[in-house]
Amino acid sequence: LRMGTAIVDIGTGLYTAIAILMALLERERSGRGQYIDMTLYDCALSLMHPHVSNYYLSGKVPVPTGNAHTNLSPYDKFKTSTCDIFLGAGNDRAFSRLCDVIGMPDLAKDDRFLRNSDRLENRKVLTQILEEIFAEQDGFEICRILLKSGIPAGPVMNTQDAFMADHTLHREMAIDRHDYQGAGIPIKLRRTPGQIHRAPPTYGQDSAEVLVKYGFNTDEITKLIDDGVVLQKRRRK
Repeated sequence: LRMGTAIVDIGTGLYTAIAILMALLERERSGRGQYIDMTLYDCALSLMHPHVSNYYLSGKVPVPTGNAHTNLSPYDKFKTSTCDIFLGAGNDRAFSRLCDVIGMPDLAKDDRFLRNSDRLENRKVLTQILEEIFAEQDGFEICRILLKSGIPAGPVMNTQDAFMADHTLHREMAIDRHDYQGAGIPIKLRRTPGQIHRAPPTYGQDSAEVLVKYGFNTDEITKLIDDGVVLQKRRRK
């Protein structure tokens, strides 16, 4: 199945930014630049966590697991009476707290679920038990309770819900103004925070301004546009 987001493209871009910073740091020591070789293929392989390590450690070829985490349980999506939720009780202490919150403290003492390895071996049984419990719960309320107890959990939201969520607005990740709507800036710098000064430019919007900056006069720019060297509109194939 295709990923819901272009994770390999995004990951390659992020890896490339890191590679550039590494090369710049090395240049401070050696005084020399270097060629950076980045490919989508290499980055895609490096993003296959934890499937690569699982394969090399066990010799078993990983298979699709749906929403469940390969190495942790319970770490999955569950239906509730109001919405789907996702929770991750990734260790024994978190699982014990989860059992307390849902009113099933003895579940954490069950030999089938004592350790994460036990819960993985008995994942189907545990999932069925939790599904029956969560089916009667208000998903939004139980997520609030789980979060207060230190257990990562949240309602599964669509794009509209996610960008209208209180936490999204608090983090200034939803920009909605007369000239631009979109995601905010995820990198929060304390001294030099980023700002969105204007909407993304239209095709060729800044061409003349850039050319003036580099010494071209109005007649030269007009000729470049007339000759089709500088495009003002995207050419249709």
